Amino acid sequence: MTDDRSRISNLESKIRELTFLHETSQVLTATLDLDSILRSLMTQVRDYFQVEAASVALLDDKTEELVFRVAVGEAAGVVVGMRLASDQGVAGWVIQTGEPALVPNAHADKRFYSIVDDSTNFHALTMLVVPIKVEGRVIGVTEALNPAAGAFDEDAQRLLLSVADLAAIAIHNADLYERARQAERRYEGLFDESGDPILVLDLDGKILNLNQRAVKMFKCSREQVTSTQFCNLLDIPRETCQAAIQLAREGQRPNLEVKVPSSGGTNTLEARMAKIDYDGHEAIQWLGHDISEQVALEHMREDLTHMIIHDLRNPLSSIMSSMQLIHTAFIERDMTLPVLKLLSIAMRSGEKLHRLIDSLLDLGQLEAGETEINKTLVNPKSLTRDAMEQVQPLALSKEQTLTTQVSLGLPEIHADGDMILRVLTNLLDNAVKFTPAKGNITLNVERVGERIMFTVSDTGFGIAPEHHQRIFDRFARLEDAKSFKGSGLGLAYCKLAVEAHGGHIWVESEIGQGSQFRFTLPVNVE
Repeated sequence: MTDDRSRISNLESKIRELTFLHETSQVLTATLDLDSILRSLMTQVRDYFQVEAASVALLDDKTEELVFRVAVGEAAGVVVGMRLASDQGVAGWVIQTGEPALVPNAHADKRFYSIVDDSTNFHALTMLVVPIKVEGRVIGVTEALNPAAGAFDEDAQRLLLSVADLAAIAIHNADLYERARQAERRYEGLFDESGDPILVLDLDGKILNLNQRAVKMFKCSREQVTSTQFCNLLDIPRETCQAAIQLAREGQRPNLEVKVPSSGGTNTLEARMAKIDYDGHEAIQWLGHDISEQVALEHMREDLTHMIIHDLRNPLSSIMSSMQLIHTAFIERDMTLPVLKLLSIAMRSGEKLHRLIDSLLDLGQLEAGETEINKTLVNPKSLTRDAMEQVQPLALSKEQTLTTQVSLGLPEIHADGDMILRVLTNLLDNAVKFTPAKGNITLNVERVGERIMFTVSDTGFGIAPEHHQRIFDRFARLEDAKSFKGSGLGLAYCKLAVEAHGGHIWVESEIGQGSQFRFTLPVNVE
């Protein structure tokens, strides 16, 4: 009879133990919140072992201290957040050794550290402390204090180690979950803050998500386009769009060039498509890169090429025609042909050709920093006179008035005289070219602090403020200026030449109010 009772008692104890382990394991699936899981585990530890207090303390990787993460029972509110050195107390010993500690009389144990008792007025009498290990590394401890039975046994230690294993799983899962959330937040941040438009499509081409840049570019909200067909957004043949989606679905990476209306006209996008994993499902990412500037630059380069060919061909044709006529006059001894005039035309055309070639070469050398600047002391008044003389014939042909205003007593400047003369000539030549007949052009030279400022003013068409910076670019030409001949290299040369002297050049202008091109050079500084 006694043996039967013993077997029944053991069986009941085993059932109670299995029930406890089952209930504690169920906690892991109830929530993803780590504190809630650990608190539930400690509550079950308290109830099962009938202890006065149970807690979990985890290592802080930054400070290498033990921090009480959760606690239940007496003084729990005070204990949570307390810190201990990782080598202090029984908990510290467990951290250092990785072994459990069953302490029947805490105050008689040399490992005991009373700081927690002193801070909480709680008296630890009997302790069971076990390590929490993740992948073989001790990351914290689980404690149970003062059981109602008065002591812990080996079975209690084994069960608490099982609870510690569950806590380790919960901590590891929480860490993985947090890392995944951080990666997701990083992706969302990169996705939403990207300077390029990005859309995510399902395999049928329906829009699942799009970033802020895409929202702005397509002038729509996420709600408006989600679940709609992506091909409806693009200004390309539907067959082309669907073919690209099919290629992406097959694992290829098709490229598309698409045009999207914008406030300034049309943006050109180079778009790439690729299959990706999105929320555990296969999807297609569409990434557009705005190449509008490159396309515009390419068009400007083409325009420049055509201009240069035109500007080279015209003087070359004049030279060839003049020389052909002179050759005919010489062979046929025809004295009626104006040979001197033809030679003059050929000479002027040759000089024009020479200037254009020099402009191209000099501009390239200035950009590369390879131009030799031969600085000497130069009189600003002499520069002004020489520049005016060069543009006088062209101005007279348009009945324009040229005026010079040079302040008295200007000091000499240390500069390459030929280079600065060419800057002035370019600015004056542009002023004459873009000023209507009988207009006024003024060259003003004055001292401003430690600099000499040259200003070329005209009564021409003017330049819109948004073009003030762009007109100095190498390939830039304004729409209003396309009816005028020229290579478009003059202002780019002026900017590089002035800056090579430590100066600054800019324009002040509005449409219909003429322009003032100004540049400054340092006063006689080596």
